[in-house]
Amino acid sequence: MKNLLLVLALAGSLLGARVWAAPQPAPRLECARPDFDFGERESSGELEHDFVIRNAGAVALQIFSLRPTCGCLVPRFTDRLVPPGGTATITVRFVLRGRQGPQHKLVYVESNDPAQPSFGLHLTGLIVDPVDIEPHLLFLGRVPASCAATNTLVVTAAGTNLLGRVSAQIDSPAFVVITEPVISNKYARVIVITHPPLPEGLTRATLKISTGNPRQPSLTTVVSAFVPGAFAVMPPELLLVGREGELVRRELSLRSESNTAFRVLAVEPPLKDIACTIVATNAALCRIEFPSLPVLRSLEGKQVRIVTDLPSRPEILVPIRVFIR
Repeated sequence: MKNLLLVLALAGSLLGARVWAAPQPAPRLECARPDFDFGERESSGELEHDFVIRNAGAVALQIFSLRPTCGCLVPRFTDRLVPPGGTATITVRFVLRGRQGPQHKLVYVESNDPAQPSFGLHLTGLIVDPVDIEPHLLFLGRVPASCAATNTLVVTAAGTNLLGRVSAQIDSPAFVVITEPVISNKYARVIVITHPPLPEGLTRATLKISTGNPRQPSLTTVVSAFVPGAFAVMPPELLLVGREGELVRRELSLRSESNTAFRVLAVEPPLKDIACTIVATNAALCRIEFPSLPVLRSLEGKQVRIVTDLPSRPEILVPIRVFIR
């Protein structure tokens, strides 16, 4: 009887035991320096950097593809198949033209490494223009029609760049510009002043600054001011940002500054097939909804015409600005 119990106990322990399997050999992608900080560069030309990867596994590492997260990156590799213990170089070319500000770009290495089939290589740094202006767009705020408002742009030469003679021109008589002398060939101030009387609503102008720097001889920006009138229109202009032909939703809010009751009689977009809905929030406030405005270059500078029953302001023109991404 004792022998039988011993046999049964032994059989049970064998049946309940887990079968141990040796781990299968696999490739393992390693990179000692997957992050490259290129520091501060100008927004011209391009840079290249080599990332060295190593196969720390026991099976050949196969690189399927290199997937950049931005069209400004062009990656290539020296070897698609890396033997155990071997290395390969991945060269990434970064086109700097048209880039500005802090950068963080990624290239994903797609491979047969089971632990990390998509391995990221990082490029970080700061891209600056040879000459820059701050702010990039100058808004002088809400300005009474009969008053002069003042604001300032600062022109700065980056790095080893220098400024020459700085001058400025604006394409509207609604503004006056004054350029101060350059300081240490590095800084200059451009003062913009409204020239009253200004019309009601938003007044915009293009400001062109000559820098005297051969690498970036001129800069262009937009100057604007808003003169309140019978109505407050928010936003003062319709910004259409997106891909060419993309449809975006936008709203306009129309409020009587004196809290006078009014009605919107008609809304006339620049294209006849643009639909809109007029919603009267209360007697002195109205909302105009555009559920599907097309992002088209041809709409830049066009206007939405709003007709009201208020005798002091029967017509409101809202400008359209278009930014294609």
